[in-house]
Amino acid sequence: MELKINPIYTPITEKPYCCVPAVLQMILKRRRLQHLSQEEIGWELGLTVPKEKVHLFKKVLTETRTPTYGWGTKTYKKEFSINTFFIKKHLPLACVINSLQSINGTSQFINDHLQNNHDIIVCYNSQVLFNDGDREHVSLIQSIDGHSITLIDPAIGVPKIRKVALPKLLQALLPQKAFWVISKKIFI
Repeated sequence: MELKINPIYTPITEKPYCCVPAVLQMILKRRRLQHLSQEEIGWELGLTVPKEKVHLFKKVLTETRTPTYGWGTKTYKKEFSINTFFIKKHLPLACVINSLQSINGTSQFINDHLQNNHDIIVCYNSQVLFNDGDREHVSLIQSIDGHSITLIDPAIGVPKIRKVALPKLLQALLPQKAFWVISKKIFI
């Protein structure tokens, strides 16, 4: 039987270079929290785009050369991290990034987090998984059924709901930042 999150995500298509802001929009909507545009979220996450795409945004960073980690958000920097964004926006959420090596039993890991009403963002190479797209992309895990994963993919021009085999997803994951788990922040 397929495990489902209730309520399910409302799929959103990303603006160029905004896969992370798009998945965060979906999470905020599912959790009935503050509505922010992809551009607002992107700005807080250090969104950087090529000069020829600046006209698509009101407020965005750009560089003369392709950044070391590519175009898009700079969540790897503390000042642009998802947790810093949650704190600045007073959102009662926390993000824990799990490497592939830190997980013992991927199916159980996913199942446990979904059952606990956590959101799971997966960071993967879309070219490996779908033979198209970016080398670094994120989607949301909607559900798991045995070795079948249902992803909500914000990419432009692709189906929003995509089923993939867990072994194939594992091959495409970026090992050091494979699973980003979003949960309610516990205040002590």
